[in-house]
Amino acid sequence: KHSNQHEERQMYSPHPPCCQIPACKKCSETNQFCVKLGSCGIRKLEDYRARIMLFAALLSFGGIVLNTIPVVAISEDREARKAAAWVIAESTVNGTDSNFWFGLSGVVVQQFGETQNIDWGNAQCDESIDESGCEECRDASESAYSTAIMGLITSIPQFLTDIQRSTPRGDLNCQKFFGIATGTIGFFSTLYSIGTYLGSCRDNLPTENIAGEDIEYGLGPALLCLIVATFLKVIDVIIHILVPVPLRNEDKDNVDLDVDEAKIGAPVASKRGGAGSITS
Repeated sequence: KHSNQHEERQMYSPHPPCCQIPACKKCSETNQFCVKLGSCGIRKLEDYRARIMLFAALLSFGGIVLNTIPVVAISEDREARKAAAWVIAESTVNGTDSNFWFGLSGVVVQQFGETQNIDWGNAQCDESIDESGCEECRDASESAYSTAIMGLITSIPQFLTDIQRSTPRGDLNCQKFFGIATGTIGFFSTLYSIGTYLGSCRDNLPTENIAGEDIEYGLGPALLCLIVATFLKVIDVIIHILVPVPLRNEDKDNVDLDVDEAKIGAPVASKRGGAGSITS
């Protein structure tokens, strides 16, 4: 009775639907490359699989939250642009502070006691900001749209992969590969896009205002969130590399992808040894 109650309390991690397709299984799960990749890692960490992978999932969930902030910068709302600015700037003109908040769809300019909410395509942009810098920043911001959106979209499967790998019987060679590949590609592509944005936008904006005073630039909240979320991917990739796939999944002759549900902490019966044989 106690055993039955324990089974009912266990968490479940279903295999991806594509693993039920023989051709897909052969291509993504039992091919030699994925099998070898799945065997990489530290076997001792299997004893702490649930804790480690759920920790990775927690980091990935934090990445989802952080990646939401840069997307807010697409908004045309003035307060949203200020709160989710990618680049911020401030200077002083005749003793009066001037502040700028650069978002993906426009910029908010606060100077001489007035606040302007300017779209990048608006002609007023030329009157408030250096024309060449404005054009460069507008083009860079338009290119960064996809970076912000894809950063949020790709962080979701990263989170789901961490959850999938937290179960001994639910772990798969292909999931380890996807976890490493998507995290690595996402890290380098986002880092490149951030560098391109800063080089095209911030570095091309004027360094002095109309009074000859220096303009100080800094990273806005949205860009800081995106940078942190990007480096969280590195931790996630390292965890995927260090945690190996259970031995039963590394032997392509013994891969059982017909199991509909995989249970955290459930003992795995080896096909080779029968029902009485247990593998870790």
